[in-house]
Amino acid sequence: MLTTTHYMAQEARTAPQMLRSEAARWQREATTIRHLVAKRPRVVLVGRGSSGNVCTFASYLFALQTGHQPIEFRPWLTTQPLPDADWSEAVVYAFSYSGRSTDVAASAEWLSTQGALVVAISEAETADAYVLQSAQHILRLGCGPELAVPATKSVIAQFFIAAALAGYDIEEAAAQLAECMLRIDAAGIPAKLATFLTGARTVTWLARGPSVAGALDAALKLQEAVGIPAFGYSSAEYLHGPIAAASPKDRVVFFAAADELMDSQQAVITALLARGVPFICLGCEQTSGAQLQLPFPEARWPRTALLAFIAQLTCVVLAEHYGINPDEHPALRKVTETR
Repeated sequence: MLTTTHYMAQEARTAPQMLRSEAARWQREATTIRHLVAKRPRVVLVGRGSSGNVCTFASYLFALQTGHQPIEFRPWLTTQPLPDADWSEAVVYAFSYSGRSTDVAASAEWLSTQGALVVAISEAETADAYVLQSAQHILRLGCGPELAVPATKSVIAQFFIAAALAGYDIEEAAAQLAECMLRIDAAGIPAKLATFLTGARTVTWLARGPSVAGALDAALKLQEAVGIPAFGYSSAEYLHGPIAAASPKDRVVFFAAADELMDSQQAVITALLARGVPFICLGCEQTSGAQLQLPFPEARWPRTALLAFIAQLTCVVLAEHYGINPDEHPALRKVTETR
Protein backbone atom coordinates (compact mmCIF):
# COMPACT_ATOMS: atom_id res chain seq x y z
CA MET A 1 0.00 0.00 0.00
CA LEU A 2 1.28 3.44 -0.94
CA THR A 3 2.35 5.58 2.02
CA THR A 4 2.86 9.29 1.47
CA THR A 5 2.41 12.65 3.12
CA HIS A 6 1.40 14.39 -0.10
CA TYR A 7 -2.01 16.06 -0.12
CA MET A 8 -2.84 14.46 -3.47
CA ALA A 9 -2.69 10.94 -2.04
CA GLN A 10 -4.43 11.91 1.19
CA GLU A 11 -7.28 13.55 -0.69
CA ALA A 12 -7.63 10.71 -3.20
CA ARG A 13 -7.88 8.25 -0.33
CA THR A 14 -10.89 10.03 1.15
CA ALA A 15 -12.97 9.03 -1.88
CA PRO A 16 -14.28 5.73 -0.46
CA GLN A 17 -15.60 7.39 2.71
CA MET A 18 -17.02 10.26 0.67
CA LEU A 19 -18.90 7.84 -1.57
CA ARG A 20 -20.37 6.07 1.43
CA SER A 21 -21.43 9.27 3.19
CA GLU A 22 -22.63 11.42 0.27
CA ALA A 23 -24.17 9.06 -2.31
CA ALA A 24 -27.65 9.05 -0.76
CA ARG A 25 -27.74 12.85 -0.69
CA TRP A 26 -26.47 13.09 -4.28
CA GLN A 27 -29.19 10.66 -5.35
CA ARG A 28 -31.91 12.53 -3.50
CA GLU A 29 -30.94 16.00 -4.71
CA ALA A 30 -30.35 14.85 -8.28
CA THR A 31 -33.78 13.22 -8.35
CA THR A 32 -35.38 16.48 -7.22
CA ILE A 33 -33.55 18.41 -9.93
CA ARG A 34 -34.51 15.83 -12.57
CA HIS A 35 -38.18 16.36 -11.72
CA LEU A 36 -37.79 20.13 -11.89
CA VAL A 37 -36.18 20.05 -15.35
CA ALA A 38 -38.27 17.21 -16.81
CA LYS A 39 -39.90 19.49 -19.40
CA ARG A 40 -36.53 20.68 -20.75
CA PRO A 41 -35.37 17.97 -23.19
CA ARG A 42 -32.08 19.59 -24.27
CA VAL A 43 -29.14 18.83 -21.99
CA VAL A 44 -26.09 21.10 -22.11
CA LEU A 45 -22.85 20.29 -20.30
CA VAL A 46 -20.15 22.84 -19.42
CA GLY A 47 -16.80 22.25 -17.71
CA ARG A 48 -13.05 22.70 -18.01
CA GLY A 49 -10.14 20.47 -17.07
CA SER A 50 -11.23 17.53 -14.94
CA SER A 51 -14.76 18.93 -14.88
CA GLY A 52 -14.65 18.94 -18.68
CA ASN A 53 -13.76 15.25 -18.59
CA VAL A 54 -16.77 14.70 -16.34
CA CYS A 55 -18.87 16.37 -19.05
CA THR A 56 -17.57 13.85 -21.58
CA PHE A 57 -18.55 11.06 -19.17
CA ALA A 58 -22.00 12.61 -18.67
CA SER A 59 -22.56 12.90 -22.42
CA TYR A 60 -22.28 9.11 -22.72
CA LEU A 61 -24.57 8.45 -19.77
CA PHE A 62 -27.33 10.83 -20.82
CA ALA A 63 -27.25 9.35 -24.32
CA LEU A 64 -27.43 5.81 -22.95
CA GLN A 65 -30.46 6.74 -20.86
CA THR A 66 -32.36 8.87 -23.37
CA GLY A 67 -31.00 8.14 -26.84
CA HIS A 68 -30.20 11.85 -27.24
CA GLN A 69 -26.62 13.14 -27.25
CA PRO A 70 -26.14 16.16 -24.93
CA ILE A 71 -24.31 19.25 -26.10
CA GLU A 72 -20.86 19.88 -24.64
CA PHE A 73 -20.86 23.66 -24.86
CA ARG A 74 -17.61 25.34 -25.97
CA PRO A 75 -16.82 28.31 -23.66
CA TRP A 76 -14.85 30.09 -26.39
CA LEU A 77 -18.15 30.87 -28.08
CA THR A 78 -19.04 33.38 -25.35
CA THR A 79 -15.98 35.46 -26.28
CA GLN A 80 -17.60 36.11 -29.67
CA PRO A 81 -20.55 38.31 -30.66
CA LEU A 82 -23.22 35.61 -30.78
CA PRO A 83 -26.70 36.16 -32.17
CA ASP A 84 -29.67 35.69 -29.88
CA ALA A 85 -30.83 32.08 -29.71
CA ASP A 86 -33.65 30.22 -28.03
CA TRP A 87 -32.34 27.90 -25.31
CA SER A 88 -35.59 27.81 -23.36
CA GLU A 89 -35.86 24.03 -23.76
CA ALA A 90 -32.38 23.47 -22.31
CA VAL A 91 -31.06 22.59 -18.87
CA VAL A 92 -27.40 23.46 -18.37
CA TYR A 93 -25.26 21.42 -15.99
CA ALA A 94 -22.24 23.61 -15.16
CA PHE A 95 -19.46 21.66 -13.44
CA SER A 96 -16.83 23.56 -11.44
CA TYR A 97 -15.30 22.40 -8.16
CA SER A 98 -14.25 25.91 -7.12
CA GLY A 99 -17.16 27.70 -8.74
CA ARG A 100 -14.65 30.31 -9.92
CA SER A 101 -13.95 28.98 -13.42
CA THR A 102 -14.63 32.18 -15.34
CA ASP A 103 -15.25 30.61 -18.74
CA VAL A 104 -17.66 28.04 -17.32
CA ALA A 105 -19.45 30.87 -15.52
CA ALA A 106 -19.58 32.99 -18.68
CA SER A 107 -21.06 30.08 -20.62
CA ALA A 108 -23.70 29.47 -17.96
CA GLU A 109 -24.54 33.16 -17.81
CA TRP A 110 -24.96 33.51 -21.59
CA LEU A 111 -27.08 30.38 -21.83
CA SER A 112 -29.21 31.64 -18.95
CA THR A 113 -29.83 34.95 -20.73
CA GLN A 114 -31.04 32.92 -23.72
CA GLY A 115 -33.63 31.12 -21.61
CA ALA A 116 -31.77 28.05 -20.33
CA LEU A 117 -32.15 26.81 -16.78
CA VAL A 118 -28.75 26.46 -15.09
CA VAL A 119 -27.79 23.86 -12.49
CA ALA A 120 -24.38 24.37 -10.88
CA ILE A 121 -22.45 21.35 -9.60
CA SER A 122 -19.81 22.77 -7.27
CA GLU A 123 -18.26 22.74 -3.82
CA ALA A 124 -18.44 26.53 -3.67
CA GLU A 125 -20.61 28.46 -1.25
CA THR A 126 -19.10 31.98 -1.31
CA ALA A 127 -20.14 35.08 -3.23
CA ASP A 128 -17.02 35.02 -5.46
CA ALA A 129 -18.15 31.71 -6.94
CA TYR A 130 -19.11 33.04 -10.35
CA VAL A 131 -20.78 29.84 -11.54
CA LEU A 132 -23.38 30.09 -8.79
CA GLN A 133 -24.53 33.56 -9.81
CA SER A 134 -26.51 32.46 -12.85
CA ALA A 135 -27.64 29.11 -11.38
CA GLN A 136 -31.27 28.46 -10.51
CA HIS A 137 -30.26 25.26 -8.67
CA ILE A 138 -27.05 24.17 -6.95
CA LEU A 139 -25.92 20.63 -6.18
CA ARG A 140 -22.90 20.74 -3.89
CA LEU A 141 -20.25 18.06 -4.04
CA GLY A 142 -19.74 17.71 -0.30
CA CYS A 143 -16.21 16.44 -0.84
CA GLY A 144 -14.52 19.06 1.33
CA PRO A 145 -11.44 21.13 0.47
CA GLU A 146 -8.74 20.00 -1.94
CA LEU A 147 -5.27 21.43 -1.33
CA ALA A 148 -3.43 19.65 -4.14
CA VAL A 149 -3.68 21.29 -7.56
CA PRO A 150 -4.66 18.01 -9.33
CA ALA A 151 -8.33 17.25 -8.67
CA THR A 152 -8.96 13.89 -6.98
CA LYS A 153 -11.98 13.29 -4.76
CA SER A 154 -13.88 16.14 -6.44
CA VAL A 155 -13.66 14.30 -9.78
CA ILE A 156 -15.09 11.14 -8.23
CA ALA A 157 -17.93 13.16 -6.70
CA GLN A 158 -18.71 14.80 -10.04
CA PHE A 159 -18.77 11.45 -11.86
CA PHE A 160 -21.39 10.14 -9.46
CA ILE A 161 -23.48 13.30 -9.47
CA ALA A 162 -23.44 13.27 -13.28
CA ALA A 163 -24.68 9.66 -13.22
CA ALA A 164 -27.47 10.54 -10.79
CA LEU A 165 -28.53 13.50 -12.93
CA ALA A 166 -28.61 11.18 -15.96
CA GLY A 167 -31.04 8.92 -14.12
CA TYR A 168 -28.84 6.16 -12.74
CA ASP A 169 -29.25 4.67 -9.27
CA ILE A 170 -25.92 5.41 -7.65
CA GLU A 171 -26.09 4.28 -4.01
CA GLU A 172 -25.25 0.61 -4.47
CA ALA A 173 -22.64 1.47 -7.10
CA ALA A 174 -21.03 3.91 -4.66
CA ALA A 175 -20.79 1.26 -1.95
CA GLN A 176 -19.30 -1.28 -4.37
CA LEU A 177 -16.82 1.21 -5.81
CA ALA A 178 -15.66 2.29 -2.36
CA GLU A 179 -14.83 -1.33 -1.54
CA CYS A 180 -13.01 -1.79 -4.86
CA MET A 181 -10.94 1.34 -4.23
CA LEU A 182 -9.83 0.09 -0.82
CA ARG A 183 -8.90 -3.32 -2.21
CA ILE A 184 -6.92 -1.81 -5.10
CA ASP A 185 -5.00 0.51 -2.79
CA ALA A 186 -4.26 -2.29 -0.32
CA ALA A 187 -3.02 -4.55 -3.14
CA GLY A 188 -0.55 -1.91 -4.32
CA ILE A 189 -1.99 -1.70 -7.84
CA PRO A 190 -1.00 1.98 -8.26
CA ALA A 191 2.61 1.22 -7.30
CA LYS A 192 2.75 -1.70 -9.74
CA LEU A 193 1.39 0.47 -12.54
CA ALA A 194 3.85 3.24 -11.66
CA THR A 195 6.72 0.78 -11.98
CA PHE A 196 5.55 -0.09 -15.48
CA LEU A 197 5.30 3.59 -16.44
CA THR A 198 8.63 4.70 -14.98
CA GLY A 199 10.97 5.97 -17.69
CA ALA A 200 8.28 6.34 -20.35
CA ARG A 201 8.72 9.07 -22.92
CA THR A 202 4.94 9.39 -23.20
CA VAL A 203 1.96 7.56 -21.72
CA THR A 204 -1.29 6.86 -23.57
CA TRP A 205 -4.43 5.74 -21.74
CA LEU A 206 -7.02 3.84 -23.78
CA ALA A 207 -10.63 2.93 -22.96
CA ARG A 208 -14.05 2.67 -24.60
CA GLY A 209 -17.44 4.23 -23.97
CA PRO A 210 -17.89 6.30 -20.79
CA SER A 211 -14.47 5.21 -19.56
CA VAL A 212 -12.83 7.36 -22.24
CA ALA A 213 -13.46 10.17 -19.75
CA GLY A 214 -11.37 8.27 -17.20
CA ALA A 215 -8.58 7.89 -19.75
CA LEU A 216 -8.67 11.61 -20.47
CA ASP A 217 -8.49 12.43 -16.79
CA ALA A 218 -5.68 9.94 -16.19
CA ALA A 219 -3.67 11.69 -18.89
CA LEU A 220 -4.44 15.08 -17.38
CA LYS A 221 -3.25 13.91 -13.95
CA LEU A 222 0.08 12.70 -15.38
CA GLN A 223 0.58 16.07 -17.04
CA GLU A 224 -0.29 18.01 -13.88
CA ALA A 225 1.38 15.89 -11.21
CA VAL A 226 4.38 14.36 -12.98
CA GLY A 227 4.96 16.49 -16.07
CA ILE A 228 4.92 13.51 -18.46
CA PRO A 229 3.39 14.03 -21.92
CA ALA A 230 0.24 11.93 -21.71
CA PHE A 231 -2.82 11.30 -23.87
CA GLY A 232 -6.26 9.75 -23.52
CA TYR A 233 -8.11 8.12 -26.42
CA SER A 234 -10.85 5.73 -27.32
CA SER A 235 -9.04 2.52 -28.25
CA ALA A 236 -10.93 2.63 -31.56
CA GLU A 237 -9.89 6.24 -32.21
CA TYR A 238 -6.27 5.37 -31.44
CA LEU A 239 -6.09 3.30 -34.63
CA HIS A 240 -7.10 6.34 -36.70
CA GLY A 241 -3.66 7.95 -36.53
CA PRO A 242 -2.18 8.37 -33.02
CA ILE A 243 -0.74 4.84 -32.94
CA ALA A 244 1.67 5.85 -35.72
CA ALA A 245 3.61 7.97 -33.20
CA ALA A 246 4.07 5.14 -30.65
CA SER A 247 7.53 3.65 -30.14
CA PRO A 248 9.28 1.29 -27.69
CA LYS A 249 10.11 4.38 -25.60
CA ASP A 250 6.40 4.94 -24.89
CA ARG A 251 3.89 3.17 -22.67
CA VAL A 252 0.23 2.34 -23.30
CA VAL A 253 -2.35 1.55 -20.61
CA PHE A 254 -5.57 -0.24 -21.60
CA PHE A 255 -8.57 -0.10 -19.33
CA ALA A 256 -11.07 -2.93 -19.83
CA ALA A 257 -14.27 -1.52 -18.35
CA ALA A 258 -16.46 -4.14 -20.01
CA ASP A 259 -16.52 -7.86 -19.27
CA GLU A 260 -15.35 -8.82 -22.74
CA LEU A 261 -12.28 -7.94 -24.80
CA MET A 262 -13.57 -5.82 -27.67
CA ASP A 263 -12.39 -6.28 -31.24
CA SER A 264 -11.00 -2.75 -31.48
CA GLN A 265 -8.90 -3.32 -28.37
CA GLN A 266 -7.47 -6.55 -29.76
CA ALA A 267 -6.65 -4.75 -32.99
CA VAL A 268 -4.68 -2.13 -31.05
CA ILE A 269 -2.86 -4.83 -29.09
CA THR A 270 -1.83 -6.54 -32.30
CA ALA A 271 -0.55 -3.26 -33.73
CA LEU A 272 1.39 -2.40 -30.56
CA LEU A 273 3.03 -5.81 -30.52
CA ALA A 274 4.11 -5.29 -34.11
CA ARG A 275 5.63 -1.91 -33.21
CA GLY A 276 7.30 -3.16 -30.02
CA VAL A 277 5.41 -0.71 -27.79
CA PRO A 278 5.15 -1.82 -24.14
CA PHE A 279 1.57 -1.94 -22.89
CA ILE A 280 -0.36 -3.09 -19.86
CA CYS A 281 -4.02 -3.96 -19.47
CA LEU A 282 -6.02 -3.03 -16.38
CA GLY A 283 -8.83 -5.51 -15.84
CA CYS A 284 -8.19 -7.68 -18.91
CA GLU A 285 -8.43 -11.43 -18.49
CA GLN A 286 -6.92 -12.37 -21.84
CA THR A 287 -4.19 -10.33 -23.45
CA SER A 288 -0.74 -10.87 -24.90
CA GLY A 289 0.86 -8.18 -22.75
CA ALA A 290 1.26 -7.40 -19.07
CA GLN A 291 -1.91 -7.18 -17.04
CA LEU A 292 -3.21 -6.18 -13.62
CA GLN A 293 -6.43 -7.77 -12.44
CA LEU A 294 -8.95 -5.45 -10.79
CA PRO A 295 -12.06 -5.82 -8.66
CA PHE A 296 -14.95 -4.12 -10.46
CA PRO A 297 -18.33 -2.79 -9.35
CA GLU A 298 -21.16 -4.64 -11.10
CA ALA A 299 -22.32 -1.75 -13.27
CA ARG A 300 -20.05 -0.57 -16.05
CA TRP A 301 -20.44 3.20 -15.62
CA PRO A 302 -18.80 3.55 -12.14
CA ARG A 303 -15.70 1.80 -13.45
CA THR A 304 -14.76 5.11 -15.05
CA ALA A 305 -14.28 6.56 -11.57
CA LEU A 306 -12.19 3.52 -10.65
CA LEU A 307 -9.77 4.27 -13.49
CA ALA A 308 -9.54 7.89 -12.33
CA PHE A 309 -8.78 6.77 -8.78
CA ILE A 310 -6.05 4.34 -9.87
CA ALA A 311 -4.45 7.04 -12.01
CA GLN A 312 -4.48 9.54 -9.15
CA LEU A 313 -2.51 7.31 -6.80
CA THR A 314 -0.26 6.08 -9.61
CA CYS A 315 0.73 9.67 -10.33
CA VAL A 316 1.74 10.19 -6.70
CA VAL A 317 4.04 7.15 -6.81
CA LEU A 318 5.57 8.26 -10.11
CA ALA A 319 6.11 11.79 -8.81
CA GLU A 320 7.91 10.39 -5.77
CA HIS A 321 10.09 8.23 -8.03
CA TYR A 322 11.12 11.36 -9.94
CA GLY A 323 11.52 13.57 -6.85
CA ILE A 324 8.57 15.77 -7.84
CA ASN A 325 5.96 17.30 -5.56
CA PRO A 326 2.65 16.13 -7.13
CA ASP A 327 0.61 18.66 -5.16
CA GLU A 328 1.66 21.68 -7.18
CA HIS A 329 3.48 22.78 -10.29
CA PRO A 330 5.05 26.24 -10.78
CA ALA A 331 2.97 26.73 -13.94
CA LEU A 332 -0.37 25.68 -12.38
CA ARG A 333 -2.90 27.01 -9.89
CA LYS A 334 -5.87 25.27 -8.31
CA VAL A 335 -8.28 27.77 -9.84
CA THR A 336 -7.69 28.56 -13.51
CA GLU A 337 -9.41 31.65 -14.87
CA THR A 338 -9.62 31.72 -18.66
CA ARG A 339 -11.90 33.14 -21.32
